[in-house]
Amino acid sequence: MSTPTVGLVGLGAMGRGAATNLIAKGHALIGYDVVPEMKGWLLERGGQFADSLADLGRRCDLVISLVVNDVQTESLLFGDGGLAGAMRPGSVFVACSTMSPAYVSKLGERLQEHGITLLDAPVTGGAAGAAAGTLTIMSAGPKAAYERARPVLGAFGARVYHVGEQPGAGARLKVLNQLLCGVHLAAAGEALALARRQGLPLDITLEVLRSGAANSWMLGDRGPRMVDEAFDDVTSAVDIFVKDMGLVLEAARDVKFSAPLSSAAFNAFLAVSGQGKGRWDDSAVMCHYASAPYDAVQAIEPKEQK
Repeated sequence: MSTPTVGLVGLGAMGRGAATNLIAKGHALIGYDVVPEMKGWLLERGGQFADSLADLGRRCDLVISLVVNDVQTESLLFGDGGLAGAMRPGSVFVACSTMSPAYVSKLGERLQEHGITLLDAPVTGGAAGAAAGTLTIMSAGPKAAYERARPVLGAFGARVYHVGEQPGAGARLKVLNQLLCGVHLAAAGEALALARRQGLPLDITLEVLRSGAANSWMLGDRGPRMVDEAFDDVTSAVDIFVKDMGLVLEAARDVKFSAPLSSAAFNAFLAVSGQGKGRWDDSAVMCHYASAPYDAVQAIEPKEQK
């Protein structure tokens, strides 16, 4: 099987990491982003930059999308000059964004009308994982499309899974991933906020909690930011979890599944966003449980998200 010409839409933090790894591992890459400065960035690294989405679609056999959500996905596929009208029949569109399973399932049917196969392939591991090539990728779609995309996805994913033949299964698994991430993060904020209320030293409290069974990845990663009140050091914003936990509740509602812990976590993120902290780092969920100590940081203007 010949090596496909790979397109990549979305050269944000995740996309830049994926692009760097694809080029380094010998893939012919054509990228596109609405930010013009990304053209120079990509050309310097040995990639090509498409003049438009339609140009990219015509030139590529497989297109990876690393945009933010379903709204951006809808626009790049079906907006004016979108990919759906430009990609050749038999091409594969790989959707790596976190989106509603219901939307993704219908998207597969819509793309099939254009002769395009959808591989539903959300990722987890963040910008750091994309840069290191260690993302976990949970893909769903026809096995032939998965086998075609597998060597490409392996360039920036250390663990690539095929979880089903129908698009939507990958999105459902990503929803479960975000359920646990959001609940763990909110629980970490609640625990450290309670420690503060009790007058415990937060640095020692965090060290103790991380030393045993109470530890979690979220506590280890976000806990130090909570202790230092480093909410302007944004790696993932509060509003991202408002979106993601909303997707969790939507997916649960669709199958009439009660999700009380997810609901509590969603309300915590939503309340903090409602305080005007939506662009702060998601560790600021702690402010929901202990807002008073953070009056002094109300004026913080978050740094640009990494």
